[in-house]
Amino acid sequence: MGMQGMFCERCKSLMPPGSTRCRTCGAPIDGSSVSSQSCLFSDSMEWKSRKPVETKVVEGAEYMPYEPRGCQMMIIEDIRNALDEGRHIVIESGTGTGKTIVSLAAALEHAVPRGKKIVYLTRTISQSDQVMRELRSISTIKSVSGTAVTGRNKSCPLYRGSPGFESLPPNVLSMMCDERKQKSNKGQAGGCRYYDRVKTELPSIESYCKKELPTSETLDRFCEGRGACPYESKKALMREMDVVAVPYVHILSPDIRNNLMANLNTAGDASGLTLVIDEAHNFIDAARSEESFEIDARLVDSAIDECDAMKRAEVAPGIRMAEFIRYFKSCMRAVATEKMGLGQKEYVFDGDFIEERMMSRFDMSRGDLSMAIDTIAEIGEERTKLLMEGGDTRISELETLGKAMQNWCTVSSKRFVRTMKIDQDGEYLSASCIEPEDISLFLRGIPGSVHMSGTLQPLNQYARVLGLPETTRFRTYPSPFPPENRKVVYVDGVTTRQADMRSDPGMQNRIERHIVRLCESVDKNTLVFFTSYNNMRTMRPYIELHLNKDLYWEESRNLRRTMASLDQFRAGRNGVFFSVMGGSVAEGMDFPGDELCFAIIVGIPYPPPSPEMQAMSAMFDERYGPGKGWLYCSEVPALRKMKQAIGRLIRTETDRGMAVILDSRASRYAKQLEATLSSDPAGEATRFFLGRREFLRK
Repeated sequence: MGMQGMFCERCKSLMPPGSTRCRTCGAPIDGSSVSSQSCLFSDSMEWKSRKPVETKVVEGAEYMPYEPRGCQMMIIEDIRNALDEGRHIVIESGTGTGKTIVSLAAALEHAVPRGKKIVYLTRTISQSDQVMRELRSISTIKSVSGTAVTGRNKSCPLYRGSPGFESLPPNVLSMMCDERKQKSNKGQAGGCRYYDRVKTELPSIESYCKKELPTSETLDRFCEGRGACPYESKKALMREMDVVAVPYVHILSPDIRNNLMANLNTAGDASGLTLVIDEAHNFIDAARSEESFEIDARLVDSAIDECDAMKRAEVAPGIRMAEFIRYFKSCMRAVATEKMGLGQKEYVFDGDFIEERMMSRFDMSRGDLSMAIDTIAEIGEERTKLLMEGGDTRISELETLGKAMQNWCTVSSKRFVRTMKIDQDGEYLSASCIEPEDISLFLRGIPGSVHMSGTLQPLNQYARVLGLPETTRFRTYPSPFPPENRKVVYVDGVTTRQADMRSDPGMQNRIERHIVRLCESVDKNTLVFFTSYNNMRTMRPYIELHLNKDLYWEESRNLRRTMASLDQFRAGRNGVFFSVMGGSVAEGMDFPGDELCFAIIVGIPYPPPSPEMQAMSAMFDERYGPGKGWLYCSEVPALRKMKQAIGRLIRTETDRGMAVILDSRASRYAKQLEATLSSDPAGEATRFFLGRREFLRK
């Protein structure tokens, strides 16, 4: 449930809660007209201070607490039927269809009678907060329970505030926790006072959780107020809950997934789970990233320095560990000097160059090499244990390096692209997963899951890449918002294609002039999306010189400054924010009402060429036919990014927005983007928004 937003009687615009005048037309707001669903509000507002949303029992959907709109009943029925039949379902559902509430309503109807646990996967904490808000609404008509879980680095009250704590890897935090808990269980000094209180406080925490259905952060504060560990409390509560909202990593990481399933009392039996994956267009890349890894020079140097502190100094008879690791480092350098030309930043391994050199240098077989690397990992684990016992929160660099070397020597060349790369910090080995096998095997062992996003087409491509069964169902549903509230055009004669920009020296300036004219054509908040930070950086001087508006810029590698600029932009009504497609602003932010009205997309955001991209493209060509590699690896990701950027414009029934694509190549995707060619985009923008003002005067 949530405080209700109010509609202006004059222009029908949706206003934030508490408004006294309409932001669009200035008419007074008397609070007599209110919104009907609860997905439009800021995460920072305390839900208990809001007016209750009117809820009712919906015939044919016993867990749907709102009057259904658009195609919501159809979505619920399709999800419920697929899950009941043990099928996976892949859904593209337009903005405004209420994906969170309909997926919960359908999944609960399937799971509760069967005693299953719903695991709702989210990319961000704000999305898990939305799950809890919708569960509160459901609880007004039907008994339901749930909790949102974040990692130890977000919920641990004992170590929070310690330098570098939030960046520690999960396995390190787990070891730190385990050592403290063991001491507590044995009654020894040095335990965890918050863990000690969990057992006695759990009944009160469970009662609070089931009654209030709090967000993760709110539950953390409640647990801390009672002196209990939030993380351990949530672990204990999981098996009593109908719904558990967790970040992607809780399913993508095998170790964390096993712990999750054990806490849910479903260990070794995935049939007891119903999985819902939100923002599924991000899920495959997250799965690839989870299986990928790197070995950099800093890690190797740190491991060498650590060798002096270890009593066990040999990895094999007569072979000292420091000498073995130093030669591994020299092999990395040999790749850079022998395999890479002058100025080359990347080399793709087509064999076992490093392994073969190591075996030759130390007169080892493949098995001997593996045993030596295993020894490094074992010594590292012993070192980590000693560090923990001494109160040091570091994990041994020897353990990290040893496990990374184990992975490097065992990864499949078909599923991984192994490269040597060089950047400003030096050379490093990279093993990039192009086919996430682990999560595919897990999903195929579940009798049904829900994959949903506003930008997921082509749906069969998503299912193929993720390895879903052939029985998977595909569904698309349109947005219920008025189509006349949204306009998309593209411009001919300009492109950010590098070859064209190099051959036409005037191309960049034509794009810059388009951007300035478009921004000046409207008195509206405007987002300008570039395909790369480099393009944004090179065009910034001209824009700042010629555009007389409040300008805000996304800062690469400086999230704090970016968020501060974004807050200022959203607070105004005639500023311009410059960003990059695929970033947090393009995908993760909502801009209701007049916070955003106009978007300018500078170029088509095809992924830059890379060995990983080439390998994936070749794999898809071989597997699914010629041309599928370009479609799956370049066209589909570019279209999804553009749709995500355009989707920022229309978030409520009364939003109006226009997007202009500054690239002639958009003509190839005019149908998918619902875009038309414009010879006067600035004029069309003026007329589009002027038409709104003329309507208000009548």
